Amino acid sequence: MTTLDLKLMPPPPLGARPALWIVVGTALVMLLASARFIALGAWPILPFVVADLALLVWAFRAAARASRAYERVRLDASGLLYSRIAADGSAREFRLEPLFTRVELEALSPPENRLWLGERGRRLLVGRFLTPRERQEVYSVLKRALRG
Repeated sequence: MTTLDLKLMPPPPLGARPALWIVVGTALVMLLASARFIALGAWPILPFVVADLALLVWAFRAAARASRAYERVRLDASGLLYSRIAADGSAREFRLEPLFTRVELEALSPPENRLWLGERGRRLLVGRFLTPRERQEVYSVLKRALRG
């Protein structure tokens, strides 16, 4: 019987169609803006326009790839299992003893914070991609689950 099963995921990336519209729209604006420079004979601007567009496409792909990563926290009769699954599918698992595990919400400059799971000198950073408010909610849920 599972007492707690949390799957923490980063926000979803922009879909393929909206990303394509943004790239096409940006390309049109950049080409229109650079048309004047090309007309004046400053054609060397084109490689920079192409490089900017290539970087924009790369950024959308990197965001989509990074969004496949997630974290899972499971609390059951056998203990607390924290799993960190990377975007490439590789996983790292940490088994913690619930009686000795503490949940800490470290307050940084407002509103930032960090959520930690700690046990016997070992600390694990949880929910790096979550918003401060989401980390606060996860903190409350974990605190209640470990107490009860």
